[in-house]
Amino acid sequence: MGLVLLVAATAARGADVVLENPRFRAVLGDDARWRSFTDKATGTEYLPRGRKAIVATARIEGELCEAVSAAIVGEQMTLGFAECDTKLVFSVKPDADVIAIRVASVQGTRPSVVTLMSLPVAITAHVGPRLGAAWDEKYAIGLHALGLQVQGAGRKIKDGAELTATSQDAPGPALEGAGFAIVAAPTAEFRNILRRLSVAYDLPRNERDGTPSKDLALARQSYWFLSFGEADTDKVLDLCRQSGIRQVMLLSGAWCRSPGHYAIQPGYPDGVESLRRMVDRLHGAGIMVGMHCYASKVGKIDGYVSPKPDRRFWVDRMAALTDPIGTNETAVLTNSDLREWPGSPVAHQKVWEGGVAKHQDVVIDDEIIRYKSIGPEGKWNTFLGCERGAYATTRSPHPITSSLRHYAVDGGINGYIIDQETTLLDEVTMRLADIFDMCGFDMIYFDGGEDVDTRRFIYYVSKFQAVAMSKFRKRPIIHMGTIMTHNLWHSFTRSGTVDTYMNTLRGQILAGAPPAKWPTVREHIDRSVAYMLSVREDMMPGELGWFGIWPKGKDTDGLQLDEVEYLMAKSLGHDAPISLETSFREMASHPLTPGILEIVRAYETLRSNAPPPAEIASLLRTPGKDFILVQEDNAAEFVEARVLPTVAGSHDVRGLVAEYKTGAIATLWHYMGTPGTLVISSDPEKVRAMDVFGKPIEVTVSGNKISIPFGARRTILFVDNVSKGILTQTLDRATLAQP
Repeated sequence: MGLVLLVAATAARGADVVLENPRFRAVLGDDARWRSFTDKATGTEYLPRGRKAIVATARIEGELCEAVSAAIVGEQMTLGFAECDTKLVFSVKPDADVIAIRVASVQGTRPSVVTLMSLPVAITAHVGPRLGAAWDEKYAIGLHALGLQVQGAGRKIKDGAELTATSQDAPGPALEGAGFAIVAAPTAEFRNILRRLSVAYDLPRNERDGTPSKDLALARQSYWFLSFGEADTDKVLDLCRQSGIRQVMLLSGAWCRSPGHYAIQPGYPDGVESLRRMVDRLHGAGIMVGMHCYASKVGKIDGYVSPKPDRRFWVDRMAALTDPIGTNETAVLTNSDLREWPGSPVAHQKVWEGGVAKHQDVVIDDEIIRYKSIGPEGKWNTFLGCERGAYATTRSPHPITSSLRHYAVDGGINGYIIDQETTLLDEVTMRLADIFDMCGFDMIYFDGGEDVDTRRFIYYVSKFQAVAMSKFRKRPIIHMGTIMTHNLWHSFTRSGTVDTYMNTLRGQILAGAPPAKWPTVREHIDRSVAYMLSVREDMMPGELGWFGIWPKGKDTDGLQLDEVEYLMAKSLGHDAPISLETSFREMASHPLTPGILEIVRAYETLRSNAPPPAEIASLLRTPGKDFILVQEDNAAEFVEARVLPTVAGSHDVRGLVAEYKTGAIATLWHYMGTPGTLVISSDPEKVRAMDVFGKPIEVTVSGNKISIPFGARRTILFVDNVSKGILTQTLDRATLAQP
């Protein structure tokens, strides 16, 4: 890309600052307010009409200050801020596609956080909150980071979108060197420009032969998320056959004992060699294999914690002793205010991941102490009910000079969070990469991204994944994680996972924030769809996952066939993969599992081979609408349906009912999978039945009594020359009989 000269006014008072390349022209006033942003090819103005927005803001000594002056000389632009001596000096380098802007120096009082650029644009169709871009079918504009120091973001505003590029001074790298690019081009060219930018600035990326992984067919494929050992490989192969799903991800706890040293679980008796054999067997069947992992934390049972806690964890709270302590004290008095520590009854934080007890640790020298509470009331300066030498550390006396440290905790795995400014992150991710590469995994899911140093949250969410990915030799990898960030956009393959329906509710209850009203399964799916669509605003493939298969329990009847068909209809309508997070035990204890997997396979086959026409896909996407898939005469039809209120006077046999051609249809199954027959009164010539794949199901006729079998799989009943209402009444008046 050839260098294009920057066209700029002189720094004379009252002159505009012009940032220009062959594609676009951006104009700032000397008051640091935007004047114009135009596409040079069409002359279209993209600055919202009448808006003179501030180009930058900075938090300086706790106060938010606006940029009030802008000047440029050659390739250096300077911004000054109101009521302070702070000035930011930027280098500005345009080329044929973008204008790159980087902090060259900070003059005067250093800011803690800076919005390096805030750009309003008059595009409303799509705004990528993580991509930091606004786009429609014709044109796209974005602010794109040139490294992990800067986070790009986008949000909708009244008359368009606001794009921002933000950085901060600590912790981690200082402001100097923080850079971003202004990117504006026809939408059809925008992603290619971003890819060239990622190569030019060596951004974290993940591609094959120049094609980003997100643009490969593997990004659209569904996957299983399971816990299994080497001996279970045949079971996994059978599940893939039953469901039509060709990717599998292995849960962290199934392959390693704890994050940190990643010692291999006994389910893989020959260690890494067993893992490699499992991967090879699945590869032999054409199935891609993924590793679920935690790379930003270490389990409390790991060698980094026990018997001697490492000093390279994130310390989020500190306290000091009042007096030396011996080896037997169960109350530890401090001269610090502990009221905001976990376990304090007056702490403002009420929700603690995994339950507050997992967070009630204090580290002193090489000993970990677990405490039961904080008191006394009104003073809040003492750890009470102390368990000395917790996690197999050693009880020891401690001098008054010993500091009391609280390591930040991930309550999901009960582990400590790594301080990413230490060498521990490199050690842990190197071990992880060695296992990944030796076994030949195809997919990685970095879990627990929400548990990093919150003082620079997005930076650290991005950093631990980027560091790990830089060590993996294989490309492309299916890269996924808890949080997809702006900095990882070139590396991520897809995004959009939420926890399963049951795990979401249980997690909220355990953390101390139970829902006021349990959402229905369809509402859970609708929220998953909404999240997937938000990911697509970032020009990123989304998925509908993780979705569970769960049996009947205290709070639920178990996943039902109409609920999984609702999920699969949305998957097909949006052309979005699903992921199924479950266990062999849950599936074995749920009698509807075979019927669930048949529905999944039917829809997955259609999505892979024969996606529906656009008008049908649009209908399937409609929130709240149920559909029945009918496959006959070598064609697939989707019939809008509603839930049957009762069958044979009860809710044990369930189904959907709909108008169909010259009659009506209904799907039937027993909610617990119990086999039986439903006896209705009808003209036998008008009645037939089939399964989800269009295979006929035999019905028994005796006079005008027809017996239709049902059970754990979906039976479709067809009745000609009747209305949906008449069929609903007929089914309610039916009788049940044992097969």
